[in-house]
Amino acid sequence: MYVVADASVFIWGKRPAGQLITVPAVEAELKDIRTRSLLAIFEARVESPSPQSRKAAEKGARETGDIRTLSTADLDVLAKALEYGGVLATDDYALQNVALHLGLKIEPIGQPRIKRIRKHIQRCRGCGSRFEGIACPDCGTPAPKKKRCI
Repeated sequence: MYVVADASVFIWGKRPAGQLITVPAVEAELKDIRTRSLLAIFEARVESPSPQSRKAAEKGARETGDIRTLSTADLDVLAKALEYGGVLATDDYALQNVALHLGLKIEPIGQPRIKRIRKHIQRCRGCGSRFEGIACPDCGTPAPKKKRCI
């Protein structure tokens, strides 16, 4: 079984069972010697995701509305988990939300798992229309995020 690891695996120091894989962006996030040494101790392979799986990860993040919340490392980890069809080991709730939306299995490390998938909706305070992006394309008003369960 393949387990794709987010930085939280190395930060918490908990190794999930299975073949551990991570991405170069997560490796770059590991700044201190303890977390960097855990990368070697856990014998994690470091691989870049394919462009196709990266596009699929971005599409899933857009569908849930989490695209603005996720970092490059988050999207790469998600893409790698899609490639292998493996388990995603992370504590990031936005990342868990997109992973569950895409049908991936989640293994939380130190925090509880999310209970349900959420879809973030943007509604314009000015004209009331729904949209994606930072500002309403109809009137230009910025909109706050609202959540609803799907």
